Amino acid sequence: MRLLWQFFQRFLRFKRPLTLGILCIPLAQLADIGVTLTIGSAIDGLEGATDRGFLVGLLALLAILALVHSVFRYFQRWLIVVVSRRFEVELKQDLFDKLTSLSFDFHNKSRSGDIVSRLTSDVENLRMFLGPGLMYSLGAVVIVPISIGLLFTMEPALALTMVLPMVLMGLAMKAFSPQLHRYSVAVQESLADISHRAQENFAGIRVVKGYNREDQQARLFGETSETNRVNQIRLASVRGKTHAAIHLANNLTFVAILVIGGMGLVDRNLTNGDLLIFIDLTFKVFWPLIALGWIAGMAPRALASAQRVDELLRTESDIQEPRVPDPRDTFEGALELEGVGYTYAGAERPALSGVDLTIPAGSTVGIVGPTGSGKSTLLNLIGRLFDAEGEIRLDGVPIRNLRLPALRGALGYVPQDSFLFSETYADNIRFGADEDLDEPELRRLIDRACMTEEVAEFPQDIETLIGERGVSLSGGQRQRTCIARALARDPRILVLDDCLSAVDTETERRLIAHLREEGESRTVILAAHRLNTVRDSDQILVLDENGAVEDLGTHDELVQKDGWYGRTWAQQQRQEELSEL
Repeated sequence: MRLLWQFFQRFLRFKRPLTLGILCIPLAQLADIGVTLTIGSAIDGLEGATDRGFLVGLLALLAILALVHSVFRYFQRWLIVVVSRRFEVELKQDLFDKLTSLSFDFHNKSRSGDIVSRLTSDVENLRMFLGPGLMYSLGAVVIVPISIGLLFTMEPALALTMVLPMVLMGLAMKAFSPQLHRYSVAVQESLADISHRAQENFAGIRVVKGYNREDQQARLFGETSETNRVNQIRLASVRGKTHAAIHLANNLTFVAILVIGGMGLVDRNLTNGDLLIFIDLTFKVFWPLIALGWIAGMAPRALASAQRVDELLRTESDIQEPRVPDPRDTFEGALELEGVGYTYAGAERPALSGVDLTIPAGSTVGIVGPTGSGKSTLLNLIGRLFDAEGEIRLDGVPIRNLRLPALRGALGYVPQDSFLFSETYADNIRFGADEDLDEPELRRLIDRACMTEEVAEFPQDIETLIGERGVSLSGGQRQRTCIARALARDPRILVLDDCLSAVDTETERRLIAHLREEGESRTVILAAHRLNTVRDSDQILVLDENGAVEDLGTHDELVQKDGWYGRTWAQQQRQEELSEL
């Protein structure tokens, strides 16, 4: 329960509305009890009444008490539920901020469906337990002892009949609590599995359809849903038993009231008004207790959710800000790599090792090598998306000593996967800029990315929605749009990770020419499979299949050697000649 207490402390930060809401609870409950006592007294008064005059005052008193009860009940719900919604918003924001701060390594190992489940259903479970749960609990704390005290004052023997059913209810709730917790955890995990499988299939719907695997994936989704159904039924079964025990206790109490109370009426030891008060106060005792049973059933789910949310909040990123960061936030763009390497978690060998490279500011460097040689890894290390072995320096300062916003703000990064948001075409380009871009600048960037003709054919021009992940664009269009987005921030270092692979040869030539013009004042680092893409670079780094440096030089120097670059260049030239025939 320590975890729940930690989240409850977050909930208590909203002191003013929460205090006002809590103060409304006893006022609403006391007014409710007042209505019961007034009606009971009125029934007894009617037995000996000779005129109707007293009814006017009675109705006025009942109207006032009912109004007070309604108003304070409304405000208790309004204030406390509003606090629970504010708690929900802040907790979701904290989780989102945490997720965006975590490293690639965390996201590579996590399932998106599980993350979404923690952001949605787990937070909702906590909100319900801490918001409505608190409101119902405090209502029970107020009305139950007052009602029981009044019952004992009226008829002690009859009031004692309530004790045994309440004890039975408490024992039942204690007995079922371990099962409630176990099945609640299972339900939350199976819900996360459903979210993950659905998200993965919708994101990869082209692959699913391309391989004609709709039936297979539907079957797997059905199996996951079946697991969730079984867990939900088990949880519902235990919760049903808990509710049955509570209602059984409630019904047993009314059996005693009818028997003992009926005998009291026959013996004239109990008036009609007293019996009505006794029955109504019994309802007022047991309905809060039933609500407490609902809260007790919710507590295991809230605890399971608290554990999952807390686990995420406590996760620390592998990439940490320096304790005493270098204050600079503007750079020339000179890079030095000394003994740089990286080994992925669980890998048998390094993805990259022993890379030494000096990149003068404003120069262009090509990075090539066979598939799996570590080109993308090297580019990721420059922006500290992973922490490198060895040392990388930017303008002479180790990048570990730079603030992450300053380091990454100096980079314009175009990854291999060409990810776009499900927004308008213009908004996807604006995403790269720190300040809003006017339309002329947007048009210039689109021209630099060789997309002017294609954008002119879009239904709403630059305001066209491009679909989730840019699904309405071709691969080459997505790559060029990502280049325009990177140029939008006017970076000192432009990092291009094989982002021309889906572009035809002629467009590639135009685009490289534009990038060369844009890159006159900035450093450009370009990884590619097609060697034509990097042939005009100031220097070209060749990595071997083990992630080590095989060679370094200009295009003219490398083609003269009998190495991977020379052989691959000759092969690609022959392929181009054959494609032109």
